[in-house]
Amino acid sequence: MQKKRVVIATIWGGIFGIICMLLQKYGVGVAFWPLGIYALIHHSVMGFAIGTSNLKLHWAPHGILWGFLFGIFAAIGFWGGPQGFWATLGLVILWGFLIELITSAGFKLKREK
Repeated sequence: MQKKRVVIATIWGGIFGIICMLLQKYGVGVAFWPLGIYALIHHSVMGFAIGTSNLKLHWAPHGILWGFLFGIFAAIGFWGGPQGFWATLGLVILWGFLIELITSAGFKLKREK
């Protein structure tokens, strides 16, 4: 496992968690506590999982897969809420893809084979 890859992916997960927090606060009017903090922690853990994963996939489907795995549980939690199931699932998949894109293609930190 590359420590630098794990750190970069976790940091970008946190950055996207902050963006998601702000979208929740100013987009749909959800309070920072507890849902904003949940988004920050959720996305940071997703970044950590993407950074530590050693699945034998190309980086693009790898990020989408992790985004879906994390997003499905978040989306079920928001079923009927202000964001809705599909918006939540779609955004988390997007965040997973972007974390992997920035880590693998941007910083050139490939997964170990």
